[in-house]
Amino acid sequence: MIPYGLGALIYAPLIKIFRPKPIKIVTLFLFTAFSLLCGAAYSLNILLLSRILMGLAAASVIPLSLIIIGQIAEKQVRGRMVGTFFSSTFVASICGVFLSGILDWRWLFFIPAFLGLVTTGLVFFLFPDGMEKSKGLETNYLNLLLKKEVFRIFIFIFLLSMFYHATYNWLGVYLEKFYSLRQLQISGLLTLIGLSGAFGQVAGGFVSDKKGRMTSCYFGLILLAVSVMLLAAKFPVWMLILIFIGFGVGWTMNHNSLATILTDFPDRYRPEVSSLNSAVRFVSGGVGVAVSGLFIAKNFSLTYLGFGIMLLALSVFIPYFVKEQEVA
Repeated sequence: MIPYGLGALIYAPLIKIFRPKPIKIVTLFLFTAFSLLCGAAYSLNILLLSRILMGLAAASVIPLSLIIIGQIAEKQVRGRMVGTFFSSTFVASICGVFLSGILDWRWLFFIPAFLGLVTTGLVFFLFPDGMEKSKGLETNYLNLLLKKEVFRIFIFIFLLSMFYHATYNWLGVYLEKFYSLRQLQISGLLTLIGLSGAFGQVAGGFVSDKKGRMTSCYFGLILLAVSVMLLAAKFPVWMLILIFIGFGVGWTMNHNSLATILTDFPDRYRPEVSSLNSAVRFVSGGVGVAVSGLFIAKNFSLTYLGFGIMLLALSVFIPYFVKEQEVA
């Protein structure tokens, strides 16, 4: 996950040198090759190195997709395009979790390698050749972050991602300790979050386009905050199902609004903000999991109640952190 997040920073400078199509082809081919190497590995060192290189190649997907959506799509449809893209990634993740329970571990690398090879061919033959390199001078993340509107939105993204991962990554333990659920029940509820997230991305895209990015941002964050606060109490399982649906939909509606706002940035900034998006989210997610463990070990209820209150408080400051882009 660390190479995946930090590897995204490579692609802002690359998109200013090369067109999107050759970058897509090369990164997909490398992903395919390193997936095969992982599946064939008989040494832990080779497996770990190949996984790192896989992450670096796969890191191109989100920033390049946001950059391309910002280039080719009109502002009034970008939310739905972003929602469709991220919704497909949620469905793919759910399929991966399902297959991990029934297949030998090597096939978990061979199947992505095959799909990567097919996708490489599709991009080569079907992807448009006419897309231009991104405009702008040299890539300088520090100078960009010194701009107030950019710095504030990434502080907001950092805090949101930190609280989300601090909550989500302990849910399996929470369900076992707090509700005494069995593994199959836990897996079902966690899968429900993924399915709800796929729906939330599409719904968030529709709201972002029809009612505005800020509407989706507010609604998603408030729904997420309330869902997290409700985890502090113990409810019947049917109620817990509704809470988990709210959790998944709330997070992804807010996620969609922020990702769509990043595609709305002017061409000269879009590569950097798209790459920073992945890096900031994964770094903050790691921080959230590490820090929350100290509180989770003492009291689940108070920890989740505190996280929910902080998320709700954060919604009050959305106008300070997030500004919808007027020029696209």
